[in-house]
Amino acid sequence: MTTLTQAKIVSWSTGGEEVCAGAARISTTSGDALELFEKARGNSRNQELIGKVLRSGHRSVIEHAVFSIAMQNVSVYVEQYFIECRLASFTVKSRRYVDFSGLGYYIPPALSGTDLEDYRRYMDGLFAAYQKLLEADVPKEDARFVLPYAFCSNFYCTLNARELVSLIRSIRFGRGRGIPELCAIADQLADQLAELFPALRPELAAPTEEAPLPAEPAPLFQDAPVWVPASEAGAVELLAAPVNPGKLLERARRAADPRSDARLSLAELTASPRPRELEQLSYTFAVSDLSLAGLTHLVRHRMQSVIVPPLQGVDHSRFILPDAVSANPAALAVYQSALSEARGTAQALCENPALRPYSYYFAVAGNMLDVMTTLNARELELIVRLRTCTRAQWEIRHVAMGLLRLLREHYPDLFGRFGPSCYLTGVCPEGRMSCGRQAEMKELFGGALL
Repeated sequence: MTTLTQAKIVSWSTGGEEVCAGAARISTTSGDALELFEKARGNSRNQELIGKVLRSGHRSVIEHAVFSIAMQNVSVYVEQYFIECRLASFTVKSRRYVDFSGLGYYIPPALSGTDLEDYRRYMDGLFAAYQKLLEADVPKEDARFVLPYAFCSNFYCTLNARELVSLIRSIRFGRGRGIPELCAIADQLADQLAELFPALRPELAAPTEEAPLPAEPAPLFQDAPVWVPASEAGAVELLAAPVNPGKLLERARRAADPRSDARLSLAELTASPRPRELEQLSYTFAVSDLSLAGLTHLVRHRMQSVIVPPLQGVDHSRFILPDAVSANPAALAVYQSALSEARGTAQALCENPALRPYSYYFAVAGNMLDVMTTLNARELELIVRLRTCTRAQWEIRHVAMGLLRLLREHYPDLFGRFGPSCYLTGVCPEGRMSCGRQAEMKELFGGALL
């Protein structure tokens, strides 16, 4: 199953270069914002001006140009690389609802002969197992755990010019430059960006001196497969929290409204459409034994600082074991046989010098890793509201429930008010897809969450 990998800028802001030139003039030139924009229209000096401002280190001016990219049939490894860009927006084809059995996988162009045959055999075997699991009535969201990390993803990405330049440079001259697929995508985007926004061409040029590539961790293989039950996946540990969160919120309240004598009301704060005070509470968590599939659900929340280990060093022997598989003997046999064989085959493939550089493609969506993340209470409210809902994917729901339990232990007065939408507002936003268990959820989240 070979596919065409493509990254295409399908939309960009009208007059982006002119807006950036207007922004470059506004702090040092007389005239209002509209006058300076009109002055930038068709001005032959726009590129020169933008270049001068960029060379001086004031890069925020190019944040006013925005681009949307359609990523066609790229590997999910590329998706993971892109989605770690925090100041961007993503919409990804869901592996929970879409059948991926016919969507293909990425094949490195450099492979040929027996190396290519071995690569294809490995990928085809896992796709065949995915199809068998679907035929055994395993939900798509659980069958996907056997998919290799070469499987094709399609998604949209929207970001400003500063972030796009940074992303391209991180691939061409930074940590991504040893990944051929990423480099090909960066070249496509750089060519398009230079055509659409010529003032950025110098930004895309190679540095005079490249930093050395960090040493890649070796893929890990244990003596036998390790099956991690669903109940143990995504274990959460609270590493750091405010010493006196109530005092912080009170000070934030006075900073927001210094003339008010009213005491902080947590009920009013959590019901507010703009609870900026919550952003002053910062929490750091470790999440252990999170599947690669589960990781995608976590990192889609943009307002966090998340640390993800390189996928080149993933443990190819640790696999999540979903309940829908363990409760189905026929599916369990397919699942464990396919992944046990994949572990052994991947180890053999990584001993081949021609295939070892592509070890990250041999990982499967059910492999486990540990991550660390820091986020504020306002973003935690969003994660808890969306991910503790019964409609959420079960692994990320388990993580969200773990987060909430620890937060309630730390500061019950505030986090006792957190929960899914139906608990917060009394109304379910899911419409016809509602679980219909609002009364049960109110009782559960109004209690101890045991």
